[in-house]
Amino acid sequence: MNKGFTLIELVVAILIVGILAAVAVSSYQDYILRAQRADAKSVLLEVAGWMERNYTATGSYNVNPQGTAIATPPITQSPRDASSTKRYDISFSAIGAQAYTVQAVPVASDGDCGTLTLNSQGTQTESGSGTVADCWQR
Repeated sequence: MNKGFTLIELVVAILIVGILAAVAVSSYQDYILRAQRADAKSVLLEVAGWMERNYTATGSYNVNPQGTAIATPPITQSPRDASSTKRYDISFSAIGAQAYTVQAVPVASDGDCGTLTLNSQGTQTESGSGTVADCWQR
């Protein structure tokens, strides 16, 4: 009586492990993209809060309490920790006395969402092929 595996049994086992690995890697990459996007959305909301506090103090979005023009948001990257790898550039795409639009531009591919934007009215948009619901609510 021979003990051991046949070549067919070994190939089938390797094939099953390969399929499981492919599914796991794909799911992990999707999870990483969603986590990076969530961090960028958090930063955009934090900048929006900062802009609203500034407006309350000055009556204008584009001037700080010291009277100096605001050209860049207080946070310029996501994640905010400068020692981390930058995933999104945070900037104003428009800023005026009564309105602003802040955006998170991905440094590398962000799946289907592209650039995320938030304006002073609370409108959330994305520039990719995804939907606003998929990009902002997930």
